[in-house]
Amino acid sequence: MSSTIIRGTVAEGADGERIRRLAALTGSQPPEGLMLLAEVQGDPVAAIGIFDGHAISDPDRSTFALRMRLRLLRLQLRLTLPVFGI
Repeated sequence: MSSTIIRGTVAEGADGERIRRLAALTGSQPPEGLMLLAEVQGDPVAAIGIFDGHAISDPDRSTFALRMRLRLLRLQLRLTLPVFGI
């Protein structure tokens, strides 16, 4: 069974390049600013912008459940971040 890691990142440096390649798979623009990135076996398969909600995903490697998990985590962060003044 493959392991999935979801972590926060920004589209800069090595992560930025990986996210741009992921967006290119579907001809979409990458999310901007802070985002959640889902990786399966170390490869990026989906990402969602925390503030704008723009999402991208690899159509062959992401699942509906993973995309919904990212959306729910984003909503949770959106509810929590104002507590910290962000």
